[in-house]
Amino acid sequence: MKTNNSKLKLTIIGVITVVIIISGIVVAKLWAQRTANIHLALQRFSYILNLVINDYVKEVNSDELIKSSIEGMLNALDPYSNFLDVDEYKELKVKTEGEFGGIGIQIGMRDNILTVISPIEGTPAYRLGLQAGDKIVKIEGKSTEGYTVQDAIKQLRGTPGTKVNISIKREGVTELLDFTIVREIIKIKSVPYAGKLTSDIGYVRLADFSKIARTELENALDSLFNKERVTKLIFDLRSNSGGLLQEGFEVSDLFLPPGKTIVIVKGRKPETKREFVAVEQDKYGDFPLVVLVDRGSASASEIVAGAIQDWERGLIVGDTTFGKGSVQTIHPIDENSAVKLTTAYWYTPSGRCINKPVKTSKAVIEDTSVKTKQKYFTKGKGHWEVYGEGAIAPDLYIAYRRYSELESKLISQGIIFDFAVKYLARHKEIRPDFTVTDEMLNELKTTAKEKKIEFTDSQFDSVKTYISQELEREIKTKLLGTQGDYEVRLKYDEHVKKAIALLEKAKTNWDLFKLVKK
Repeated sequence: MKTNNSKLKLTIIGVITVVIIISGIVVAKLWAQRTANIHLALQRFSYILNLVINDYVKEVNSDELIKSSIEGMLNALDPYSNFLDVDEYKELKVKTEGEFGGIGIQIGMRDNILTVISPIEGTPAYRLGLQAGDKIVKIEGKSTEGYTVQDAIKQLRGTPGTKVNISIKREGVTELLDFTIVREIIKIKSVPYAGKLTSDIGYVRLADFSKIARTELENALDSLFNKERVTKLIFDLRSNSGGLLQEGFEVSDLFLPPGKTIVIVKGRKPETKREFVAVEQDKYGDFPLVVLVDRGSASASEIVAGAIQDWERGLIVGDTTFGKGSVQTIHPIDENSAVKLTTAYWYTPSGRCINKPVKTSKAVIEDTSVKTKQKYFTKGKGHWEVYGEGAIAPDLYIAYRRYSELESKLISQGIIFDFAVKYLARHKEIRPDFTVTDEMLNELKTTAKEKKIEFTDSQFDSVKTYISQELEREIKTKLLGTQGDYEVRLKYDEHVKKAIALLEKAKTNWDLFKLVKK
């Protein structure tokens, strides 16, 4: 019996050994075939390159030709993988330093079209009314078809005081909107405004995730909760295009208790997986929280919104976010260039991938093992189903008001802005408690017609309410700065008004959820 067992063991070992050998041979053959295919493709590329260099009708710059080939290869992967030359390498570092020169917009790619993710508050683009979702179709009269984000950045940024002309295609507006924008030094302030809206409701706006985001936000929250004595909060992440993953984690850590997963990073290689877990005590407690998001909320904003939503820490209100949830790793080539390559995606605590799928080339092999229709559920006691197709869908969707063509023209051509400047110059006696009068609106109407803006009296009357609000905001901004801007903006903001109405009925977060969850 013992002999038979020994023979059986030897037989099993022999079979396993044969399987291993065969598997090794198969893997080796597959690897050899793959290597041979790569060598063949490189030989083909080398042949074509030499053919172009030697026989093309005009002399070519071989360095630029190779650079274009690399850029084409990386652009076929996704909008965020790029080759960085010396200027672009420096550009990458600029945003996180908190100051740069340009017009003040964050841009990305949507359906291979340059798209405004969000304007940066207080900048030239912001003042002229550029909006999240605007398509940049021309720069200096030249079509942007085929442009990369880096191509656009090179043209949009420049010496402060110089002008750049862009043409915008805006949803709901038939004609292109032309903007002439004067470049400025763009100073990024992470928290441009925080204040008390009612006796117990505070508001804080986080506009950017630079290195100072956590510090500025914490200072604002300390003031609201400890000095102003608010007990509820509206946290505004709208048009915040995000930034550093670390800042997204640290901001989330202000709202979640220790031990709660904030975000998970996963790539194709096992070593890319990392889990970021809250470590600090949530010193402001479990107060009722409403987070405002829109389609301009991206990247680190989505980390924060996703973590708060998954743990049922607060109510997410607004529009579905942008869906930029990927990690780019910088691989230096030499001292003057580098490759920025997407190496991982961000996942919320419930397992949802934040990154919205984009069209890629046939070279990218899709992972068919991932079920895109998989259901996800929050991790709190509500255990609600949450959207899992990329981006963060709000708990309460509120449609954003679409501007009419006349409203868009009055903003894009700076009619209201210029009128406010000239009106204040003539009326130095005006005080912050002023009221927009019919006389002021009629004067603005005359100015618009003199500027060749075409409209009928009935069209103007139909948008009078909006024009009055914008004129009030422009004048008050010039009188009181950011304080005046937000006083008017928040007074008429439908999303803020809805958030206030919800918070006034809630003593706890669970009360908030009961108001919107069925």
